[in-house]
Formats: sequence, structure tokens, C-alpha cells
Amino acid sequence: MCDNKPMAPYAKLPELEEYKEWFKDFADLYREDGILQVTWKTNDGPMHHSGMSHRAIGQLVRVLSLDFKNEIIIFTHIGDNWMTESDPNGWETYSELPTQRFQHQYFDDTNLIKNMVFDLDVPTIGAVPGPGFHWDSAFLSDVTICTEDTVMEVPHAQGGLVPGDAMGLMCQHYFGTKRGNYYMMTTRQFTAKDMLDHGMVSEVVPKGKAVERAWEIARMWKLMSYENRTIMSNLAKRPLKKLLVEDLKLHTVSEQYGSLLRIAAGDLGDEHSAQQDEKYISRVNDYRYATTDMQEPMTAEHWAGMANRAADWFKKVEAGEIENPFDTSKPVKPYRPAPAKKLNK
Repeated sequence: MCDNKPMAPYAKLPELEEYKEWFKDFADLYREDGILQVTWKTNDGPMHHSGMSHRAIGQLVRVLSLDFKNEIIIFTHIGDNWMTESDPNGWETYSELPTQRFQHQYFDDTNLIKNMVFDLDVPTIGAVPGPGFHWDSAFLSDVTICTEDTVMEVPHAQGGLVPGDAMGLMCQHYFGTKRGNYYMMTTRQFTAKDMLDHGMVSEVVPKGKAVERAWEIARMWKLMSYENRTIMSNLAKRPLKKLLVEDLKLHTVSEQYGSLLRIAAGDLGDEHSAQQDEKYISRVNDYRYATTDMQEPMTAEHWAGMANRAADWFKKVEAGEIENPFDTSKPVKPYRPAPAKKLNK
């Protein structure tokens, strides 16, 4: 008997309330009028870079892409800065050979980048509240806002690591080959002004205003039809899609290959090794952003003395002589937008 009904319904996918629980250790998810704000974090504080957070970012982005209720997505970080911390114990499975390390470097490193551009078909905004590293989600967004105090870098080479996680690739893309190579190969930091002048960010705003500005833009886009703003986003993503098809896998596999060579040679380890393990690189994070040392042209003395200078800096922090502006003990909360204004269109 024909009842004019499909033989099977649409597959049931998770709703926001379900998948926000899946990723609650890594992101706060807040949605209003189709605008989803993704705030990176670890538990209730700033995100600490780890194998687990590394994987979760790519996984979450893929899940977000399956929910058509996410019409516009804002990516930001909890508190007043981007990610500045690492979990010193968050890389143990990353180092296990062969399978776990392969999965982290072959799959996660690539998915973290490509899912932002190939999975998300809606407009995206990166809102950078301050300095930090692993800025992929913010700078792969269609529009990127940063605060005037933002400084970033590609830190790998100072620790002996091939900079192949696509941060260097994005520097080449946004800054141009020579300037991008310079930042990638010397680890010198670039400022908000550098990024604005070279087209790496769309706007620079006062401290504390990045996410607020992102919501202003998102609400502006809501004045367009859903279909047309979504098609517009595809045009915005096309240059990055072409870039990633050409070069992303070469970059990520190059970093993996370099690491495996150092493991085979037995010189992957602490700051005295040819290549530092992630847990040792993390020891200098706060120092990098609390001082202006890395904004100067880099030299052999800069690289060789960084671990000692960072250690001396931390001693002064512990002695109460100076303040660490990236103290993770300070309570932080995800941003929530003010109510939208009623407009006469």
C-alpha cells in the first residue's frame, strides 16, 4: 500500500545540547539566532595545548559542519588572550610509536587545518583576544579580528622542529613568500600592525573588543539571506582551499618526517636536544608573550639562550618581582554578547 511517505527518514544527528557535552573539556559552545560562538578552553580555564585538544579541535569542527542550525560561526579563546599554555603531560600518547604518533601527526595535524576550510560551508569569524600560538582556527576563518596587543609567531624552528603544521604555510600565504619564510624560519614574532598591513587580519580593535566586534559582523551578515551569505562564504574560502590542496599534506608530513628522523637519531628530548619535545617547548610560552624579546630580529644568541632567559623570568615571577600576565589561576569566563538591537530595515 502506498502512503506517499519516504521509505526511511533523514538520519538523526546530534543536536547542540548533546555535542556540547562531548567537547565540554575543550570548548564552550553558545548559539543565538543561528550564530554559534566557539570558545576554546581546557576545563574551566585557558586552553592548554595537548594531543587531546589538538584532536578535539578538528573533531568538533567536523561535528559543527553537520548541524545546519549553525549558520555563522565565531571562533575565539576564553579570557584576554589566545592560547599561551601547554599541558606538559598531554603528549604521552603523541609520542608512542608507531600508531599513536602516526595518527596524531598524519590525521590530526591535517584535519585541524583542512576541516576549517573544507567542512565548514558557512561564514566564519576568528576573534583573537590577545597574544598566543596555534592560531589556526582564527586565521583560517573568512574574517579575522584581533586586539591591538596581539603578537603571534611560528615557534617551531627555535626548538629544532620542522614548522610544518601549516602555521608557516599560512605565513607564506598572507605575508608573501619571502616575509613568510622569514617569520617561519627565524621564529620572530609579528604584531597586530604587521598582520593588518599584510592582510593577515581584517581589523585591529582595542583590548577586550575582539569578540564584541565579531558579533557585530555576524549580526550584520544575518541581514543577508541565509542562502546568499552561505554562497558568499564559499567565495571567501576558495583561495585557502586551493592553497591547502596544493601544499598542506606536504607541510604536515614534512614535520612528521623530521620528528621521526630525530627519534631515530635519539636526539628528541629536552632543551639540550637537537629537537625539543612538546613538553619542553611549553616551558617558555608565557615568557615569549610577556616580553618583547622575540619581536627583535632573531640571532643564535636569542635561540640558544631562550630556555635560560625564560627560567630567570619565571624565578622573578615566583619571587614576586614581576607579574605574569598569563597567570592561569585567574578566573575566566566565556564572552556573552549583549542583546541585539532592534533594527528597522
